[in-house]
Amino acid sequence: MKAKVSWGTAGLLLGLIAALTLPSLAQTSSPSPGTGSDRSVTVTGSATIRSAPDEAVVTLGVQTQAPAAQGAMQQNASGMNDVMKAILGDGVKPADIATAWVNLYPNYDSDGTAIVSYSAQNQVDVTVRDLSEIGSIIDDAVGAGANLSSGIQFQLSDQNQGVERALNEAVANARAKAESLASAGDASLGSVVTITEGSAPQYPPVPFAADAGGAASTPISPPTLETQVTVTVVWALV
Repeated sequence: MKAKVSWGTAGLLLGLIAALTLPSLAQTSSPSPGTGSDRSVTVTGSATIRSAPDEAVVTLGVQTQAPAAQGAMQQNASGMNDVMKAILGDGVKPADIATAWVNLYPNYDSDGTAIVSYSAQNQVDVTVRDLSEIGSIIDDAVGAGANLSSGIQFQLSDQNQGVERALNEAVANARAKAESLASAGDASLGSVVTITEGSAPQYPPVPFAADAGGAASTPISPPTLETQVTVTVVWALV
């Protein structure tokens, strides 16, 4: 009987020790409020790339009309061949000429019930790599019979031009914002957690309408191209 009493007393003492120890361990494993490593600030920075275009896409074509569909297409083919010869004669390479579209549609009378004729259209996209030649190419094409144009799109041959510099500027812009936010929250910036680039920078082609008529050479003034680069950066706060 004495042995059983001693064992029960020892078990009770061990239970009390465990009860006192476990809460202590739980408390030391939890970070103090406001000092944990999960504090961070997320900021988006941006930078703008400005570049002068070095090439342009000029859309030129021919529209013809005839009583029959076949006649409209034949006239159109003849006129378009003349325009193509004029463009190639200005030094444009065949690989820089691509068909934009070919269209054939009926024309109706005033009542909208009877077909009176057919119209045919054919346009090509001409990539001009010497911007000083745009005006003369347009003029020569018009002289050869071109009577359609969808204008000019200026663009860059190297779409990644200036991107690396802009990304550095965007990150610097994000850091300046993050430092202001951290200071307002009585904290400092720690190490970078993540950096995410926004949508890939693209220089959107700039439409430009040109007057293809008149005796003087068509004047062309290329615009400045702009595109924005964005990055989202997460900093740890300390």
